[in-house]
Amino acid sequence: MPFRRVLVLAAAVASFALAPASAAEYGFKDLLRDPGAPRAGAADPDVTIVMYADYNCGYCKRMEPVLTKALKADPRLAVVHKEWPIFGDVSEHAARVALAANYQGRYDAVHRAFMLSPARLSDKDMVDDVAKRAGVDWNRLVSDLKVHGRDIDAILARNAREAALLSFQGTPGLMINGYLIPGALSDEALKEIVQKVRATRPLPAPRSR
Repeated sequence: MPFRRVLVLAAAVASFALAPASAAEYGFKDLLRDPGAPRAGAADPDVTIVMYADYNCGYCKRMEPVLTKALKADPRLAVVHKEWPIFGDVSEHAARVALAANYQGRYDAVHRAFMLSPARLSDKDMVDDVAKRAGVDWNRLVSDLKVHGRDIDAILARNAREAALLSFQGTPGLMINGYLIPGALSDEALKEIVQKVRATRPLPAPRSR
């Protein structure tokens, strides 16, 4: 993917100072063109949160109710989910199951079930049980894991490549309208950042090469 201009929240989150990035450039609009990334919220948003997450990340789990609340309260907000399993094989299996559930329109239900699970997803059997309780057609999901396996592989590889280029050191990694935020946010912090982003001059359109 082409490198583009990116802005970073470089100061402490409490001050919400928007500053230009000094690291590698990456295109926010390129992230939104990914057809394999599940989305939630407004169909035509003015603010989009791209979130890189792992289902066994405690901070990601804390962010789930924050995002849910924000989406309900803000009709101009959208979230793009980027599966980035960095905590081992079980996390990767959970990411694959969630993406496979998307083929039957059940990604959101499985995603929430994994994120809101009170216990860590400790093994693959537990992952499967949680997904089944979320209401998926399990036989179809197993079939989709096989039929769409290469597509799911490509989505996960792309997400990992993007996270590396964006210099995320762990999960969650957030990009909001081209501004990078490494780490989880509270309700109030997210609300304030969204307000700040809306008040900030939009990112320039990417130049063709």
